[in-house]
Amino acid sequence: MRNVDKREEVEEEQEKGSKLLKIIYFKKIKYTTVMCVLAVDTALPHRVFSLFSNRITILEKEMSGVKLVEFNSEDSFVNDSVSFIHSIINDAIKSRGAAVIGLSGGTSPKPIYNALVASNDIDWNKVYFFCVDERYITKTSADSLNHLVANSIFREGLPTHKLLNDGIHFTCPNTSLPLDLCIAKYHADLEHLLKKSGGAADLVTLGMGEDGHIASIFPVTDENEPPAPISLVYHTTTTRFVVFDRITTNLRFLEKSRAKLFFMKGESKKVVWDEMLAAPENIRRWPAQGIIKSGHTYVHYLK
Repeated sequence: MRNVDKREEVEEEQEKGSKLLKIIYFKKIKYTTVMCVLAVDTALPHRVFSLFSNRITILEKEMSGVKLVEFNSEDSFVNDSVSFIHSIINDAIKSRGAAVIGLSGGTSPKPIYNALVASNDIDWNKVYFFCVDERYITKTSADSLNHLVANSIFREGLPTHKLLNDGIHFTCPNTSLPLDLCIAKYHADLEHLLKKSGGAADLVTLGMGEDGHIASIFPVTDENEPPAPISLVYHTTTTRFVVFDRITTNLRFLEKSRAKLFFMKGESKKVVWDEMLAAPENIRRWPAQGIIKSGHTYVHYLK
């Protein structure tokens, strides 16, 4: 990674609800830099827009950039994230007749998933969700992504509830099967689903753990460790986090998604994110670097 020393600064202000979004980015000269956005409430006595100039770095190969939006309140974080996902869904339905959305777990996206289906302007029959990764545990476990999605996006009382178990609108690993069969079936199911969207997801939501993992793709620090399988879906393990056995989609598939949206909450996650941006390019150590290089990457960060 190296600092960009030749760039053209462009600023754009957008009024949005009760806050002012000041978008600060740099037009591409040779490469495209990281794009930083700071959301500041207009009621604040001083508007402070930080370029994080000492942190604006660039991967050696060309990338389309990443836009970071900081939020000061849970409401704005949730509402803007829901609006973003809705816009992706509407564009996909308009372009291809269906939207295919990949979901990841964790505490950060839960309120967003809870609010996602509030809109009556979307034909949810044309929206298809899948798991970016899953823990190999029963689907009714509170630690499973299946449980999170079933009790938020597809919860009882919503128009999506009747679609939960139709085997089409929510594709997730069948963890009641032996692990190898579970992976093989999910691979086949996901390939079938992706035919609705031209072979790529319209959006994947992601988080980044404090060790730098995304989905269930965990950092590799041992150079002698063999590379990850090239299969669309494969098995990983972790001793650092709950549930040892994991099932994950691969990094290349995530990179090919038309849009990638990271959710982050809290200073500790931001510290890790900044460390990843500042680190030399090492995608095995920092899988998120591969996502950034692929372009069309967004970060919603609740301070």
